[in-house]
Amino acid sequence: MRRRSRMQGPGPVNIGGTGRKRKRTRRQPIREETCGTERNCQDSRADTGKLGETIALEYLLQMGYKLLERNWRCRHKEIDLIMEGGDGIHIVEVRTRKAPAAIAPELTVDKYKQSNIEAAARSYVRMSEYMKDIHFDIVSVILDSLGNVLRTVYLKDAFLPIGDKRQTQLY
Repeated sequence: MRRRSRMQGPGPVNIGGTGRKRKRTRRQPIREETCGTERNCQDSRADTGKLGETIALEYLLQMGYKLLERNWRCRHKEIDLIMEGGDGIHIVEVRTRKAPAAIAPELTVDKYKQSNIEAAARSYVRMSEYMKDIHFDIVSVILDSLGNVLRTVYLKDAFLPIGDKRQTQLY
């Protein structure tokens, strides 16, 4: 075995413990797939969100909007749906909850989330060079335990950009 010289730096460091596997103290139950269809399963939060986005997309397409992008990402920020309407571009945030929901899904879009959506929208507009009006909308979807839609609410112009002068006039 060759000896490390001083110029190569220190040898490997064990940060994670001894490297031995720990004994299990309790046995983990084996999860079985007992449902036949995707809608009858207890979905994860990601699956619930995807289903809500699909429902919102179908809802907006029926209203006459045209899909430009879905799940558009800019670094760590994301826009759920980017739609085009007759009055401009609609940046849509989709919020989905399963009933009984303690709070309405549209109320969970706070100032921090709004600023992230606005920053992502600025990047999208800069990249795509659109010169139309931009609207920030929210679609709220509430599902029952089987994945059926109980309520869909579309809030057009749900919030204004943080730096917009019109927003300060509202308060």
